[in-house]
Amino acid sequence: MRLDHIGIAVTDLSAAEDLIARLLGRDAYKRETVADQHVTTSFFTAGDHAAKLELVAAEGERGPIHKYLQKRGPGMHHLAFEVDDIEAEMQRLAADGFELLQEKPSRGADNKLVCFLHPKSTNGVLVEICQSIPSTSHLAENSEAVDLATFWGSRYDEARTGWDIGYPSPPITDYLDQIADKSLRILIPGAGNAYEVEYAWKLGFHNVHVLDVATQPLKAFAERVPEFPKEQLIQGDFFEHIGQYDLILEQTFFCSFPPLPTTRSAYAEKMHALLVPNGKLVGLWFDIPLTGNMEKRPFGGSRAEYLGYFAPFFEMESFATATNSIAPRLGNELFGIFRKAG
Repeated sequence: MRLDHIGIAVTDLSAAEDLIARLLGRDAYKRETVADQHVTTSFFTAGDHAAKLELVAAEGERGPIHKYLQKRGPGMHHLAFEVDDIEAEMQRLAADGFELLQEKPSRGADNKLVCFLHPKSTNGVLVEICQSIPSTSHLAENSEAVDLATFWGSRYDEARTGWDIGYPSPPITDYLDQIADKSLRILIPGAGNAYEVEYAWKLGFHNVHVLDVATQPLKAFAERVPEFPKEQLIQGDFFEHIGQYDLILEQTFFCSFPPLPTTRSAYAEKMHALLVPNGKLVGLWFDIPLTGNMEKRPFGGSRAEYLGYFAPFFEMESFATATNSIAPRLGNELFGIFRKAG
């Protein structure tokens, strides 16, 4: 084990950030909301080594941090130690008489799996053990690690964008046309040239965000729609993205990943994590057989397969063959509406 961070519970995150920034002489390097735990965290580097300070504030009146602050007020909350294999460490600690507060590790802030030990078995100090989740910023392409930003950037540079129909997909626009609440916080990941984003923006959805691993399509979009807020154009890895959204729109994104069970399960889990309670994942999935060719996109699948990945995380509202697909895709697209479960 090695010290990862010291957690400090705070009632006013902005005020606490200002205090620690003045104390250390440097600003926090990131904020992150963990919706399932009802907290927002802020991280500071704590010196030359890997250890950090984590400020933890309650989001709303639910969750353990809110209860802790109500009972004890602000102050040191926990010590966190990083381990290489969290499940093995949980077994070791349980066998040695430590009381664990959970049977399985859960996803926490800072891209970690976490497990907490009861303070009564650690001299009154809440202890967290954590394990970094491996980055998915490198995936297999021809069985070799390829940087995704470089891979997809080259596709745009070489105009190899066969998925791009040149305008927003009708099933997506028809769905957006039915939504009255224009204040929804929307994410469209892997949006490429982002015609659906442009459509949503001009329809009045001014809280729509676009995420893509490549810089080229984001730059092109910014030039095409100069009034779109630059802070809502996000370049980064979907699996490392942090945020909370009411609605996520899927359009030729899922089909871009190699069709491995681990990747498809991770996609479903990440979508669940990015949505607020009762948030929706809505969009199109290709209903075409997998061929075994791990190079030729788009990668398809079947309705039954997709439901197998989504069932642990979502309640299905509808999932059927799209009736308003563009002609070349007619009969080969499933349109789904999934509500976040739990």
